[in-house]
Amino acid sequence: MKLKIRSVIAVCFAVMMISACTSHKYDPTLDNQITAFQLKADQQFVSWTAQAMADNSLAAKPVVACQAAPVMTGQPLSLISPPSESDSAFFNSVETDLSMIELRTRILNNNPAIGQQMSGLRNIFYQIKYKRQHCSQYDSPAYINIQRKQISAILQAMLIYQLVLKNGATTTQN
Repeated sequence: MKLKIRSVIAVCFAVMMISACTSHKYDPTLDNQITAFQLKADQQFVSWTAQAMADNSLAAKPVVACQAAPVMTGQPLSLISPPSESDSAFFNSVETDLSMIELRTRILNNNPAIGQQMSGLRNIFYQIKYKRQHCSQYDSPAYINIQRKQISAILQAMLIYQLVLKNGATTTQN
């Protein structure tokens, strides 16, 4: 599983680096949106990790196997969230942020790798949301850390792509 995730991220990164050499444009607003989203997601993962660590320190609970449902490409996160869910504000903002980033990226650069990355981000958040809503036991701190690293890797690839575009823009202006 780890090897598959790493290879997908490596392929996305390579495609983005190669496509950055074309006529794509750097957009500081998009760069800021991605950075702000990364900070928001990271803060939420810290919160979930703290909650999971507190839950693990309580009486031992039986391990319950709970797998998230499969995700359809482009499926919005809102399809599985009742308004009463404690994390619903975060997940609603995730969907809004991802939609804004995806739309802005497609308008500026129309890079197919971005679509794959956005689908990967939605898939990870969908899995987290589904498990938090439907499973009797939340994820362990270790599993939350893995999810956090996956999200971070995708967002870092997007930010590196923006950096390449930015450096290319400054080079062509000189």
